[in-house]
Amino acid sequence: MNLRSITVGSNIRNESNAETIRKAAGIVATVRSRLTDRYPKVRTTRLCTQPLTEIDGLNPGEVGRLVKEVDRLCRGGGVDWFCIPIGECYDTTHLRFVKTLPTIMRCSEIAFSNVIATQGGRINFEVILECARQVLKISKLRSDGFDNFRFCVSANVKPNGAFFPYSWHRGEDGFSIGLEAIDLIIDNVRVGGDLVEIRDRIRRALSAELEKIDSIAREVESEIGVKYYGVDLSLAPYPTESQSIGRAIEYLGAETFGVNGTLFLTSYLTNILKCLERDLPIRTVGFTGVMYPVLEDRYLAHSNDEGFLSVDSLLLYSSVCGCGPDMIPLPGDISEREVASIMLDMSALALILDKPLVARLVPIPRKREGQRTKFNYHFFHNTRIMAARNRSLTRKMLKATSSFEFP
Repeated sequence: MNLRSITVGSNIRNESNAETIRKAAGIVATVRSRLTDRYPKVRTTRLCTQPLTEIDGLNPGEVGRLVKEVDRLCRGGGVDWFCIPIGECYDTTHLRFVKTLPTIMRCSEIAFSNVIATQGGRINFEVILECARQVLKISKLRSDGFDNFRFCVSANVKPNGAFFPYSWHRGEDGFSIGLEAIDLIIDNVRVGGDLVEIRDRIRRALSAELEKIDSIAREVESEIGVKYYGVDLSLAPYPTESQSIGRAIEYLGAETFGVNGTLFLTSYLTNILKCLERDLPIRTVGFTGVMYPVLEDRYLAHSNDEGFLSVDSLLLYSSVCGCGPDMIPLPGDISEREVASIMLDMSALALILDKPLVARLVPIPRKREGQRTKFNYHFFHNTRIMAARNRSLTRKMLKATSSFEFP
């Protein structure tokens, strides 16, 4: 088992953030040093800030300068990635920050961002339409469409989580931890037995690790006086055999990930995590679910190649899994309205089911359905471009409503 991330949340200013990020880097180093005796592999270290819309005195024209400053300071402090979210958007000024997303991506290769499309139980249509527009603009920054890896639209996601690009910070400085625990799941599934026996074995194995991580993190909190927000129990894949959630689902009994029954097995794993969250005396943050980022898992990518995945099936799994339709490769000519329609479906699920979800959509310039992606990045496994329907909600409908709430 590895640690996917150590994420420190800090409040930055409009300028002069050297001391803030030096402190954040120190927190990262301390937490890492205490955890690496037991978990020598920490995939990434991360900094997450408060939303841009909450930084005093910042205007949209200054975002590029701020991103460059944070980039320089993070690199100098040994922090791998940072997330500088847009946050919630209530008015036209906030929408101007959404329009800075391509600037954020251009000004730093280690910057991530997100926009929250729901506020107080309402879906903001204006925000979703603007985000869809920006997804298409971001897709054209590079020939492979890579940069949408670093942006998502979210709904119902609470602050101080461990995973990017979904995180946003609020409150005092603190840290959270993300896991890479799929190898532990696979090892316990392969021992055999019925689903009850496998469940009990996974629970015991995960419980021991989670209680140890939580204990160490609380000790660090007490020693250095920085808040420990919690650990995200989510199963996050990485494109290796041992960290493939698709492989885990197949070992549990699916002939191929994506066949009928995948929803049941997803619910099975999610329920194990939810019960651990309920029963263990540990602090948790984030999704506590099963993550299905198509481009980050070789078995999911293979199932997509074989035609077993679609946007619709991934939305269906979102009803019981961790984080929503994630890292979906789409044709470069997909329409703004179709992107917005997918985001609306995700937001509706999040509100109706009262759970956190995101949409991370990756249109690939000049690529059509069925053609392959050509990424060269250690987090990715290449696969075919999924189908777009070339039909969506009408522009009239999307523009007629500024926001909507399910009563």
